[in-house]
Amino acid sequence: MRLALHCPSAADASPMAVAGLPADLAFCHPDIRGVIGIDPVSGQVELEVVADTEDLRRQVAGVVALSIRSYRFVGEQAPLWRHEALARYTGRTALDELIARHTIELGPGQYALVGPVARLRMAIDERLRRIADAVAAEPWHLPSIEQTADLIPATGYLSSHGQYVTFGYRLPCHFAQLQRFAVAAREQRLERPELADLEPTGFILEPFVCHNVYRALRGTAVADGRTITALGTCYRHEGFRFEPLLRQWEFSMREVVLVGAPGYVTEQRARCVALTQELARDLDLDARLEIATDPFFVSEAASKRTFQAMSSTKLELKLAIDDTASTAAASFNLHGNQFTAPMAIHDGAGAPVETACVGWGLERWLAAIVARWGADPARWPL
Repeated sequence: MRLALHCPSAADASPMAVAGLPADLAFCHPDIRGVIGIDPVSGQVELEVVADTEDLRRQVAGVVALSIRSYRFVGEQAPLWRHEALARYTGRTALDELIARHTIELGPGQYALVGPVARLRMAIDERLRRIADAVAAEPWHLPSIEQTADLIPATGYLSSHGQYVTFGYRLPCHFAQLQRFAVAAREQRLERPELADLEPTGFILEPFVCHNVYRALRGTAVADGRTITALGTCYRHEGFRFEPLLRQWEFSMREVVLVGAPGYVTEQRARCVALTQELARDLDLDARLEIATDPFFVSEAASKRTFQAMSSTKLELKLAIDDTASTAAASFNLHGNQFTAPMAIHDGAGAPVETACVGWGLERWLAAIVARWGADPARWPL
């Protein structure tokens, strides 16, 4: 059902705040199925909901107020760089055709890429590996799970991004409990285990590739700087916003992780930015580089979004999907010593070094290429 709510805090909200609001509403209430529209003049927020309840209305009012407030010191800024494609886009029609023909939905936010789409994904990663090679990155392979007892609490990740996290549980190593579970499963009395029967693993599915790099470098000295690259599988829950290729629960990300003195990290990040711009030009994609902010949990967001925007610690390359929509396909992030201090990664004299990471979302690059060049693999420029 459609539900229109008047939210005074949304009236006269900035375009950036309005654009960021659906991401926060995605985790507002389990009965919300989508955002239909937001009118920043009247402050009306129209939602698709399962039911209209007092609790839903209360949660929406609170989230809208916090979300809008978190952008109050984040001003609109012109792109730092842009490239306009030479030909206009085929857009959503081509993308929908490709998704229908060459992907299979396996569950919420989970998609199998079949045939030419799988080959295009590999070709995109080959181009991204060339960028990694150009900055002399060491190739690594890393697990897709990460522990929660060290880096996660030290950096406050769960308080700032907990809405995206997928936690891991397992059956306990106890014969009688395992036997009861096996009997229930055999008799098909078990759609899913009861939480009381499970034991937390102390792991989450990794939302970023770079976290395990910092763990691997724990206690080491990095005197001259290191650049590391890995292709990983990442997991972020998106509430009601799942969309094939563009917003998935499970997706592929190649990252380049930079560790060293501030000058080394800044210079290497700039090289990655320039090489990514060159790739967007080579593929003739509508692209723009912007100062961006992370999708922090809404109650934690205000100061963090303002800091990122004012200090340009996060840049994003956005690729067009059609004339009105784009996707953040690459990010370039400076961390200072946020990760090196808790992991005791130092310069040899005991002082923490700094880090940065560059991440490219393969499925989003794939979507942008298809939107630009069409669903016919013969036309793809890779």
